[in-house]
Amino acid sequence: MKYGRPTRILHALIAIGISLELLLSLVMKTPRPGRVFTPLQSFGYEAHKMVGMAVLVVLFLHWIVFVTGHAYKGIGHFFPWFSKARTHAVLSDIRELLELKVGDPEQMDSFSGAIEGLGFVVGSILAASGAVLFFGIAENGVMSAAIHSVKDFHEFWGPVMWGYLGIHAGATMVHIGLGHRSILSIFRYSSPPDRR
Repeated sequence: MKYGRPTRILHALIAIGISLELLLSLVMKTPRPGRVFTPLQSFGYEAHKMVGMAVLVVLFLHWIVFVTGHAYKGIGHFFPWFSKARTHAVLSDIRELLELKVGDPEQMDSFSGAIEGLGFVVGSILAASGAVLFFGIAENGVMSAAIHSVKDFHEFWGPVMWGYLGIHAGATMVHIGLGHRSILSIFRYSSPPDRR
């Protein structure tokens, strides 16, 4: 798999940022009027806000990579639902997986691309709603009813991202266990030389 360096860097930053955000969410507490924070809860909340804004910037840059046609295999690889041929390829991959056939990711990658696209959307929803909360929650925790609805919406998507991260990491481990080393190319900083 030949990922460009910008894609590999953005992938690493998103993976680190979202993993850190999920871990911080375990120790932080959202401020409320009168709520007293422990030092860890306070640190977790402030760090979650700052890292979240950084992740939003990185996701925005990755969206630019998508829409300018620089994504690996094109934007349709990650969002195949608008193409009959791509959707058929995703369904074909799903049928193979249901028969417990895990093929080489270089050939059987339609379903994984679609799943990555969904994860990217979930991450973008979390980052965008988090940005609304960043500006909408007062220092003492006071928020309007609309901002409270955004907070509930944001909190709904957190477990979805936990599930995505578990599936994504688990699928990577399965591929590595089956000897599909090409899946690790996303983690290389420099492009490997062409072997002809």
